[in-house]
Amino acid sequence: MKNIVWLILSGLLLAVHCKNEPASTATPAQQPAADMQQIPEIDLPQIAAITKDGKIQLADGTVKPIPNYGTPGYLTLFLVRHCEKDKTIDDNPPLTAEGQARAERLGRVLDNAVLDKISSTNTKRTLETAQAVRRWAGDPVMENFPFAAQNDWLLENLENGSGKRILYVGHQNSVPLILNNLTASIRYKNIPDNDFGRFYIAVTAGVGKTEVMEFRY
Repeated sequence: MKNIVWLILSGLLLAVHCKNEPASTATPAQQPAADMQQIPEIDLPQIAAITKDGKIQLADGTVKPIPNYGTPGYLTLFLVRHCEKDKTIDDNPPLTAEGQARAERLGRVLDNAVLDKISSTNTKRTLETAQAVRRWAGDPVMENFPFAAQNDWLLENLENGSGKRILYVGHQNSVPLILNNLTASIRYKNIPDNDFGRFYIAVTAGVGKTEVMEFRY
């Protein structure tokens, strides 16, 4: 019940810190909003790979465990924004060459993560990012949905995702919205418009029972 109540309130969280993103084929009700404000870049550790046994390998050689990785009762979510999009196209832009290269880099990071599923919103930029990862990650199940269905997607996975590992590819506002839902907070702000390299790991047993780790890739 707590999960359901908080997710119902998530629309209020979206209104707190979101503005409209450039147009796509989604309807206005489905279209994720965006905060175009630029903020100083956060110095985050660079992730190089995730191992099959749930270890994070950083670019500096450091190895960190993912807490409760694969533990019954816990869902592991990897969350990223789509890679660089073609800003010369207003209506549902695809990835640029730079974005395609970044998506391949993301695939290498997740090559051994043993993903159960890759989920994304239904725009070209998120789908192209997700498909690049799929080629590296052993062809896991793929699904996509409109932004308006994100709360239903999250609730379903909280209820039925115990022990699973899922990659979510979203937008500069939809990723922090999920993190805020999971942590029952509003601490996660929209990702700056020119920042495509954030990588979040959320290990959750439900709303308010979530540990979040943040990196760059």
